[in-house]
Amino acid sequence: KLMSSLPSPCALHLANSSSVRYAQLFPLGEEVEVCCNRGINGIEGTLSAAIGYAVDSPRLNFVVVGDLSFFYDMNALWNKQLRGNLRILLLNNSGGEIFHSLPGMPSDEITRTYVAAAHQSQAEGWAVSQGFDYAAVHNDSELDAALQPFTQADNPSSRPMLIEVFTNPEEDIRLLKEYYHSLRK
Repeated sequence: KLMSSLPSPCALHLANSSSVRYAQLFPLGEEVEVCCNRGINGIEGTLSAAIGYAVDSPRLNFVVVGDLSFFYDMNALWNKQLRGNLRILLLNNSGGEIFHSLPGMPSDEITRTYVAAAHQSQAEGWAVSQGFDYAAVHNDSELDAALQPFTQADNPSSRPMLIEVFTNPEEDIRLLKEYYHSLRK
């Protein structure tokens, strides 16, 4: 839904492996500049790089970031020069559930704790304390409502925005596997 509603021109920052893999599945407008920054293990500094770019950018900057990358680098929100041109879409599935889609990776408590880094963290308190407009999304209708002002180029807000989309980790893996299996047909 985000990809199809991005205004042109804008910058789209994809924070790590999963967001890059997912984004390539959808067409983008010709005037959407795509920026990616991958840290050593995929998460270090991805949010900081996107925020630094947005501070000096005249256009809207959209960041698609997973929960582990966001929470690892959330101190980037301390930047006091943030403006209303920064829009962060945080995909929170309570950990790195992508690891459970890998062949041979067990789906047990040890993997959840030490590989997927399962958590119950939420970004609302941190984002609001740093001056962001915040929306929590748990279903399609909430997403539709949140995306409307989020993607509006003429939105009068001078505050950065953060939408936190909460998803079910097991359903995420099921859908991902289903999609990739459909490509083999």
